[in-house]
Amino acid sequence: MGAFAKYKKTFLLSFQNGMEYRVDFMLSIVSGVFIMIVQCALWTAVFKSSPQSVINGYTYKEMITYSIFSGVVSKLVAAGFEGEIANDIKSGGLSKFLTQPQNYFLYRFFNFIGGKILQIFIVIIISAVVMVVFSTGWGITVTLGSVCCFCISILLGLMINFLIFYTASSLAFVMTEVWGAFMALSQGSYLLSGGIFPLDIFGERVYRAVQYLPFKYTVFFPVNIINGHLNGTDIWNGFLVQIIWILILLLLSKVCWSRGLKKYVAVGG
Repeated sequence: MGAFAKYKKTFLLSFQNGMEYRVDFMLSIVSGVFIMIVQCALWTAVFKSSPQSVINGYTYKEMITYSIFSGVVSKLVAAGFEGEIANDIKSGGLSKFLTQPQNYFLYRFFNFIGGKILQIFIVIIISAVVMVVFSTGWGITVTLGSVCCFCISILLGLMINFLIFYTASSLAFVMTEVWGAFMALSQGSYLLSGGIFPLDIFGERVYRAVQYLPFKYTVFFPVNIINGHLNGTDIWNGFLVQIIWILILLLLSKVCWSRGLKKYVAVGG
């Protein structure tokens, strides 16, 4: 219990910090609304000009639902801590974690989750409001099972995104300035996760390639659960793939950090 207490404290401090900056998250959601409006307007024009009622496997209702939820979920699963890790490595701040009985991975994990708790509740409220509006206006049916699966997939997606950026942060051991690499990864993951458009609209060849990457399971997969685009078998298979990616990324992060620490010189620490 004593060993866990320090990570519990980290979680609580991060949660309190998230409470202080909750307005910042809400403003980021509001800023994302403009992107959602543009996407909805774009898809409305596409469906109006098309003689087909289904485009790339999506009805108009499913596409609008996807556009709204993808914007919200993308904000939720975003990492943002990779710059702090790079600064710890560059400035020597990592040394205090190496010399004290504290695991840096667990520290970052509980710090990340603590900061996301409030955001998760906000997303649940926003999602509930959106689905009530859609079910009333469009007759979209949302079951308790799909809501539970949606929440589970988001939690697993959070873990995947955390591990992706935690692993990538090990680049700071071999690169002096990693801002450009982090920016490229952030933008690339935003596109490849389905945060802008559903991945299957890019064509079968691109979609097949994306299937082998973990990004799909952070946004595209959860959103397609809540909009009813996936059946029970697809959902359970998706959960399995999410868990597999978590295990792979855990191993990869351990290897990358193990090798990176051998190059760590604690300059400034």
